[in-house]
Amino acid sequence: MYGIGVRPDQDEFVRACGEQGIAFVPFYAIAGDGRTAGTTGAGDEEVLAVARAHGVSTAQVRLAWTLHRGPHVLAIPGTGDPDHLAANVAAGALRLSEDELALLDSLHRRPR
Repeated sequence: MYGIGVRPDQDEFVRACGEQGIAFVPFYAIAGDGRTAGTTGAGDEEVLAVARAHGVSTAQVRLAWTLHRGPHVLAIPGTGDPDHLAANVAAGALRLSEDELALLDSLHRRPR
């Protein structure tokens, strides 16, 4: 389990994987701390503001942030809905600004 606000203690491990050319596949990257129940915090309002700025969903922002962790991070969100699949693919093209990444990184590391 890894996403915004979930397991920031694993950041060094994720970085080390990238340095060694090892793929990292996080579970629940979109759902965040609520797992299958969805996110229950971790800066919901701030994530929503970033989503609104790009005209996308918060799930797409969460997925884009996860993918920005490095080319070795291979988030594979599950879906049985073709519309969700299209949104997940579109999230891969979402380019977050340095300021947005810094904000999302701070949410990720925020103590709960």
